[in-house]
This record gives sequence, structure tokens and C-alpha cells, in this order.
Amino acid sequence: MTRTRVVAFLVVLGVCGVGLTALMAAKGVGDHPDPAASPAETRVTCLGHVDTEDRGVAGLFPGNFPIPSTVKKVLVKEAAFVRADQPLLEFDDKMLKLKNEEADIAINIALNEQAKAEATLKGHKAQTDAAELELQSKEEEFKSKKAEFDETKRLFDLKSKNKLELEAAEAAVKSADLNLQAARIKWQGLKDNVPSYLVEEAKENVKRMQSLKDQAQHALAQQACKAPADGTIIRSFVTEGTMFGPQTKEPAFWFLKEAPLVVRAEVNQEFARRVALGASASIEDESDSQQKWTGKVIKVSDQFLPKRNTGGGMPDLMVISSDDRVLECLVSIDPAPGKPGPRFGQKVRVTLAR
Repeated sequence: MTRTRVVAFLVVLGVCGVGLTALMAAKGVGDHPDPAASPAETRVTCLGHVDTEDRGVAGLFPGNFPIPSTVKKVLVKEAAFVRADQPLLEFDDKMLKLKNEEADIAINIALNEQAKAEATLKGHKAQTDAAELELQSKEEEFKSKKAEFDETKRLFDLKSKNKLELEAAEAAVKSADLNLQAARIKWQGLKDNVPSYLVEEAKENVKRMQSLKDQAQHALAQQACKAPADGTIIRSFVTEGTMFGPQTKEPAFWFLKEAPLVVRAEVNQEFARRVALGASASIEDESDSQQKWTGKVIKVSDQFLPKRNTGGGMPDLMVISSDDRVLECLVSIDPAPGKPGPRFGQKVRVTLAR
């Protein structure tokens, strides 16, 4: 009886083993379904946040930053819509205006110095012309004295002139020659030393002062904070009396450029093969599944990059948050008449389907 029970037990155990093996095999096949046969394998769910395609948020600083400047008046408030080049802040610019006035005075002085140099140059030319006439006069005088001496010597040889008269004529020739040499040296000196450099220096000084004026005007123009484009002031960090300088880290404003909103979705690397340009998208708020929208993939990155911190694209939050590699893609948001769309920076869950 005992032997029969043992045999029966072994038979039952063998049958159970065969059945268990069959079940495990069946389960193994179910764990690796054919991708083409399962719709789930063509979808991927990921997280993202609402942004603009060109990451439209910018931190706005004064144009002359980090040169020190003090806010005199804040011209816009948070949530205000502004136009491109619209002034946002008014600064204490008294010192810069004084610099401009000082530059104007310096330019006038430099122009006066240039006029003096030009007058000196004209006076030198007049002196040179006079010296040339004087030289011509001395040349004629020398010729005359030389002719008188020659005549006196001829008459002296004929005994018509005495020695005293000859010596006087000879002395007159030597004096005329010395006067001629002096006139020639004077004229040559004036001719060779034209003070044109004074005018050139004066002109260069005028240019330098004009450059200082341009710098002062540029500094005054740069002490401004203007909207870079049409958009909205989404955060203000500035009040009257705020000082900007090299140690300032916080901008005056966070500015959101006016542009269509998109979802910046991050797909884990293992599911990236399921993402395709033009794929349809179902979008819902991460915390409230009742808020839903639709869209499609309009751009897929060419690189796998570390995840961003999903801080809505704020300038001070755009930092790498981990070493996980993701494929970033942009998803358009279809308009839904009568239904509010998502807000900039909103965290959402996105389901993509081919």
C-alpha cells in the first residue's frame, strides 16, 4: 500500500511540474508582446511644462549693468503688457548729464584752440611772405652796393676816387651781403618750420573731446531699461531707490515675450523611439486631470540632454536638475473655444501617440 502511494505521489508531482512549466512559458510570452500588436507600445507618457518655443522669459537689467545706477521711478507694474522699446524704469541720471555738459564745454575749448592754431598758421604764412619780400629787397640792395663798389673801384683805378671812398664802398658791399644772408636765414627758417602741426594737434584734440562726448551720450542712453519686445512683466524685483551694481544678482523684472505657448516635454531615453514629429498629444494638468487639452509634436530635439529643472523657464531656475538623459520635444497646444488654455510655467502630463 505504501509503495502504491509513493508511485501515485510521484505521478501527480510529475504532472504538476509539466503544468507549471507550460504556465511559465505562457507567461513569458505574455511579458514580451509584439510591439506591432500592442497599441500601448506606440504611446508614451511624460512630464513637461508650458513654455514658449524660444524660451521667452528673460531677466531684464539696466542697459549699462553692471555699472552702478539708481532707480528713480518704476514705470510699470507686474502683469503689465508692454510694447517693444517701452521704458520700464527711470534712473537718477544727474551725474551723466553733468558729464555730457562737461564734454560740451571741452569740445568748445578744443574748437577755440583749433581756431587759435589756424590763426597762428595764417600769421606764420604772412611772416614768411614778408620775409621773402625782405630777402628780395636785400638781394637788390646787395646788387646795388656791389655795382657801386665796382664803379668806385674803376674810378679809383683812374685816380678819380680816393682810397677812403673805395673802402667805404667795399664796406657797404660787405654790410649788404651780411644783411642778405640774415634775410635768407630768416626766410628759410620760417619756410622750413611751418607750425601746421599745431592745427593737426588741435583737430585731433577736437576729435578726442567729441569721442568723450559720444561716450557720455552713450552712457546716458545705456542707463535705461526697456522692453526688448512686446510682452508681459511677470515679476518685478525693483522699487524706487533700488541700486544696481557689480554685486547685483537679481534682475529688475522677469519679462515674458509675447509668443504662442507650447509644452516642453521630456521623454526618457528608453521610450524615445516612440516619439515622432507630428504625433498627436493629450495634455493634462499634472495635479488636476480635469484640465485637458490636445496638440501635436512640432519639434523633436536632435540630442539627449540632462533634464532641466521644470521651473517654467524662469531665468534663475534654468539649471540642470539631474544626470538623467531625456529627449526634449515641443508640443503645440490646440485652441479650445470657450475653454481656458494652460498658463505659462504650468506643469503638465503629456501622452504622445503615433
